Amino acid sequence: MAGQRTPKYYGFRIYFSSAMLYFFLVFPFLVYLAVQNIPERAKKKGWFDKEAVARVDSMATAVDSMLTAVDSAYTFAPEQIDSLVNRAIAPLESHADSTTENRGSGVVVGPVADQKDHKGLFEESGPIPKYFTLLFFFTMLSYLLGFIYNFPFKRYFRRIMRRREIPAGLHAFCKKQLLRTPVINALIITLPNMVVIAYSLLFILTRKTFHGDIERDLFIRFFYVTLAVSLLEFLFTYYWQKHRVHLKYIDHLYTKEELRVKVFRREGGKIRDRFLISSGITTFLPLTIVVVYLVLSITSVKELGLESLSQEQREILIGPYYGPLFNIGAEGSEIGKFQWMFYVNAWDSLLMIIGICNGILVSFIYLLLFIRWTSQDITRPVKELLVNIRNTRAGETEQYTIVRTNDEIGELAEGYNEMARKIHEHVERISRMNRDLEKTVKARTQEVVMQKEEIETQKEEIEAQLDLATQQRDTITRQKDQILDSIHYAERIQSAILPPAKYLEEFLSDHFILFKPRDIVSGDYYWTSYRNDRLLIAVADCTGHGVPGAFLSVLGISSMNEIVNRKGPLHANRILEHLRDFVIHSLHQTGVHGEARDGIEIALCVIDPRKMTMEYAGANRPLYLVRHRPGQPGKPPEFVHIRGDRMPIGIYEQEPVPFTNHQIQLQKGDNIYLFSDGYVDQLGGPRRKTFRSVHFRKLLMQIRERSMEDQKKILLETHHSWRSDIEQIDDILVLGIRI
Repeated sequence: MAGQRTPKYYGFRIYFSSAMLYFFLVFPFLVYLAVQNIPERAKKKGWFDKEAVARVDSMATAVDSMLTAVDSAYTFAPEQIDSLVNRAIAPLESHADSTTENRGSGVVVGPVADQKDHKGLFEESGPIPKYFTLLFFFTMLSYLLGFIYNFPFKRYFRRIMRRREIPAGLHAFCKKQLLRTPVINALIITLPNMVVIAYSLLFILTRKTFHGDIERDLFIRFFYVTLAVSLLEFLFTYYWQKHRVHLKYIDHLYTKEELRVKVFRREGGKIRDRFLISSGITTFLPLTIVVVYLVLSITSVKELGLESLSQEQREILIGPYYGPLFNIGAEGSEIGKFQWMFYVNAWDSLLMIIGICNGILVSFIYLLLFIRWTSQDITRPVKELLVNIRNTRAGETEQYTIVRTNDEIGELAEGYNEMARKIHEHVERISRMNRDLEKTVKARTQEVVMQKEEIETQKEEIEAQLDLATQQRDTITRQKDQILDSIHYAERIQSAILPPAKYLEEFLSDHFILFKPRDIVSGDYYWTSYRNDRLLIAVADCTGHGVPGAFLSVLGISSMNEIVNRKGPLHANRILEHLRDFVIHSLHQTGVHGEARDGIEIALCVIDPRKMTMEYAGANRPLYLVRHRPGQPGKPPEFVHIRGDRMPIGIYEQEPVPFTNHQIQLQKGDNIYLFSDGYVDQLGGPRRKTFRSVHFRKLLMQIRERSMEDQKKILLETHHSWRSDIEQIDDILVLGIRI
């Protein structure tokens, strides 16, 4: 978790994307409203006044000529003439305002008619301008609220990326509000929509006057479109923010201990429910928008208000079926049988096509995004869980996985963490039991000795004491078998953790590993890794041997693997410094007087085969280099002894200082030896003394020409010959490499 890249906090990006989706879905309806309003605006601006005046003049001329023509044949009453004129100019009154005057001549065109005091949809006091005024105002307000609410999170993650100290108040606020950000951000971005929806609902329910039933229907349909689009916008913002909270932000605000269990406040959900919701969001809601635009584009014949249909109109409405399926009478027949039919005009068709295309486009965007979010919400926690399971199987019992969700996967991660904790406690309990059993064995052995003395002095109690001794022996045997079984199992675990001998064969043509534990398990270990075209090799000697040393060796191996994997390419001395910090932290060493001084002595080499260079750093362990001198016959080979720093990996009496990093230029044929102190400290020989380092160096010089496998056999035979019948006093580990 510490090595994770710090993510950026998304605020404006989510808001802008949600607003763009809203615009794409509502845009066709706005175009439709604008087109529908063009005739009304043109009439208000007087664009058709001159045409209307011309039509009135032509109609007046026609009436005069008609009166002149019929005057000779018929005589009309004045009332009849007035009626005829009014019928002639009646169509013109539907196109010209009754209060409009002829701008060219100053003559009033028609009488002044009474007009109701109402405003159209796009008049200054109509519902649509007020609608968009409220929408614009509250949109600006929502962006301001979003900036204020999300600014602390932006500041928090920016300070993390710049490695600055986080104020306690800022951390407390972000931690408290993090899990609420999906809902709050979704409410903020949909705040303008909720306001205008409430305004629209209030306007519709109060039954205020509209400029015709068609405009009322448009406003109601626009209300439904806005309602569906607002729901899509809310869910889009909610799920995007929730995806980033679970996978990006949560492990930067909660501690390691808190993330072992669920940090969510509500009850756990189900993966099935998430898929159902995602399916509904990506299909049903966008499809609803498409259906709304489809219904919006059709027009009822009843809305035309016609009394009859001409032959051409009926053919256009019904198509080629007007004859066979409908008993059509003469032209001008009643329109009753056509009242239930619908048709689509050109502008409505364009609206329908644009609306459906936008709905399909938004559905495709939703589908891609929600598939990506849903898959990552499932696959990433599962991958983390699988990696931790493999590590636990390899012996790292302190592993845990982050509980990122509150569904079945979150329950699985929480159950794994609980299982890992119990396994770790069980291992610790076995270790304590082994130590207690060792004390018990010593105490029981002392009892057996005392009982044996009592048997010699009290012959009359021989049988009773013999039975008791037999029982005690059986008990000790069972306990010893249990202890040995546990230790043999620990040996298998340690063997699995150590890198296999064949691992180096992939990178080195000639080498050997002489590994001879004193007990079943060893406190010495070797470690290899290959990172960034460099080969890392280490030989280490932990404090103690047997089970305590083996546990410390497991800590050393796991720590070095974590350092190399998490810290990236490092120099040899930096790796040892990180290892020292890991050991001190893991063993809780503080340097208090009387505290245990457990630690590790280690020699580490970082070899670059391409550049033929090597870095070496050591903690109380040296490196031997035997180099031939080509071109100088008769001269003995060069023996290089590089000493490590005189301080261990662990707590130290003095102030810790950096380790020395030695740079060595390698040559083909160089022999490199890394070893623990078990070989040179072995007692033996005629005087029962240690083998000593000087004899070890002479032996290496004598066998330098042999292959590495032969050198291993010679070293092993020399060791057996030296110690003879004396027990091995320490773990032995020697590693030889030929470049």
